[in-house]
Amino acid sequence: MGKKAKITLICALAALPLLLIAAFLLFVLPYVNAASSMPEGASLAFFELAEGEYRVEWTEGVNATHYKLAIDGEEAAAGTLDTNSADVSGLAEGEHVFTVTPFGSWSLFGAEKLREGEPVSISVPLKSPDPPRAEWLPDEDAKTLSAEPEPLVGRSCELRLVNPDGTERALASSDGGALSVSFGGEGELEIPEYGSTYAFVLRGVVSGEGYKITGPAGEEYLLEREALLSGVSELTIEAPKTNDYVLRWTEAKGDYYLVQRLEGGEWLTMCRVECTDELEFETGTLKSCREYSFRVVGADEGDAEGVYVSESNELTETTERSPLYCTVWPLTAMAFYSEPDAGAERYADVPAATALCVLGEENGFFKVRYSGQYGYIDSNYCMINLPEYLGELLSYDITNSYASKYAVHGYEIPEVTGEVVYGYEHVQLADGQYLAPYLYPCCGKLYEAANAALAKGYRLKIYDSYRPNAATRDIYDKAALLADQPVPELDIYGEAPEELPELAEGEILTYRRLWEEGSYGLPNFLAQNGSMHNMGIALDLTLERVDGGEELEMQTEMHDLSIYSILSRNNEEAVLLDSIMKGAGFGGLTSEWWHFQDNETRQALSLNIYMWNGVSCAGWVADDTGWRYRSADGSLLSSTTREIDGASYTFDEQGYCEYFEEIEE
Repeated sequence: MGKKAKITLICALAALPLLLIAAFLLFVLPYVNAASSMPEGASLAFFELAEGEYRVEWTEGVNATHYKLAIDGEEAAAGTLDTNSADVSGLAEGEHVFTVTPFGSWSLFGAEKLREGEPVSISVPLKSPDPPRAEWLPDEDAKTLSAEPEPLVGRSCELRLVNPDGTERALASSDGGALSVSFGGEGELEIPEYGSTYAFVLRGVVSGEGYKITGPAGEEYLLEREALLSGVSELTIEAPKTNDYVLRWTEAKGDYYLVQRLEGGEWLTMCRVECTDELEFETGTLKSCREYSFRVVGADEGDAEGVYVSESNELTETTERSPLYCTVWPLTAMAFYSEPDAGAERYADVPAATALCVLGEENGFFKVRYSGQYGYIDSNYCMINLPEYLGELLSYDITNSYASKYAVHGYEIPEVTGEVVYGYEHVQLADGQYLAPYLYPCCGKLYEAANAALAKGYRLKIYDSYRPNAATRDIYDKAALLADQPVPELDIYGEAPEELPELAEGEILTYRRLWEEGSYGLPNFLAQNGSMHNMGIALDLTLERVDGGEELEMQTEMHDLSIYSILSRNNEEAVLLDSIMKGAGFGGLTSEWWHFQDNETRQALSLNIYMWNGVSCAGWVADDTGWRYRSADGSLLSSTTREIDGASYTFDEQGYCEYFEEIEE
């Protein structure tokens, strides 16, 4: 053998192990690694699709990538399966042997090969359980859905969710008793969206050694979102700004919600909120010192008005004292400044008794709009409308605006008693409400007195506040004309007063005799020239019961210009009124049980202003939305175009004016 041949032989012998190793790695090892088997305890699961049709699932094989399924020795599907399930049909009830053969896969020259593993055979007495019948019980409080199937014998039951694509997902199972699923939070499912539903079914399950048969579905149950919602929602309230509230409530039954406010004993709807919207409502700025009650109700489309499927708790809030959007009148001609500072630029002078709307308060000044400009006036010399500012803390009966009560111990003062007093022509508004101007710095004492009265079960009832000097003079002059006139035989009530002065023999009872006694005379009951009422710092008032509204019976009627009204004759009720008012810092008159005045404020402001004219509310008023124009009777211009102060303005249906669309902040 030549040298070259020897070398070749030696190399071949040396390469042989390498070739054997390569062959092992390329062919033998993949084949060995492709060995598969079915695990011990492998089982079959049957899921009935239709009568005689099943989806069969089996335990995954160890290292198996493909399977063959045989039923009673016959292949159930052509070829191998790449999943551990198969749909089969035409299966009759009875005993069947199901054989699952696993296959592992390996590659030979890039081609996939399968290696058959050890099969497993399971004998199954195939018979599907009947569809379960059950009572479905959604629980709106627990946010659960329960199904209570009829008693089960030899089978269990599964609660399953039907997906939109028709597939199902098992959620719960039971050998007896109710099955349930929870929603929201940590629940298994989210609450259904509005307009969508969840579909659920129950399927009976029979189990044996190595198999489980899930039978046909019972009647499908559709669950809407509303079924999980309570008939009660929780209403909360907060005030990010003074008297401006935000209402929020939790979800409850209903296609939509109505936010309602209690008014006059009836619930009035403020707005409608769709169930898909954010569940909140902003009230806007509410009126000062008033009690507001709110609730939210849920309703379904198509239901009759007033039929509600849910209701919230009721919340009651009392607004704070605030001058915002209240009407004020300057007590005298006042400087109108560009800033809340007496040293700022002076735009103009605002005439006395001009009705203005308060847009804010800063540094002792009211922000108002006058003659087309925003600016500031000194709040110390402004009267504010009490019904707007102190609201329900007080009640009002400004009789001078419709039928004056001024009389002399029940005897008429012609052209005054029962008449509209001169200067009060615009005090009673068309809706029956009243204007009651009162100097703003005095309101703190009145607020204190009003709350003190309420704490005792009473309410202060205002009969007069600001009185024009013109009215003071008019009443005095007409009463003075009667001084020596004999009183009528009967008083304004058609009776003779029970309490009258003792007369000397032959003396005739005159008006003077009723108001003059000791140091008392007509000027003690009526100012001849200037009155504290003309300054806006005096009040004529009485007490009424909060429950029922009845006035307390004082020793005389209101505005009885006689010696029977003097404080030394005060009865128990008048003493109570006197203690409440003087306890808040008011002074009084010895001649009138009803009269109280703020002497401290007068002294602090050095007041000596006796305003002559009456007031009116005619002018521009604002709210959170915009500007409107109010007539002297309190009505708002709407759906019209009017010329005001030389300019033309158009008002919409709600009375808002486009020109004043924005309120300057």
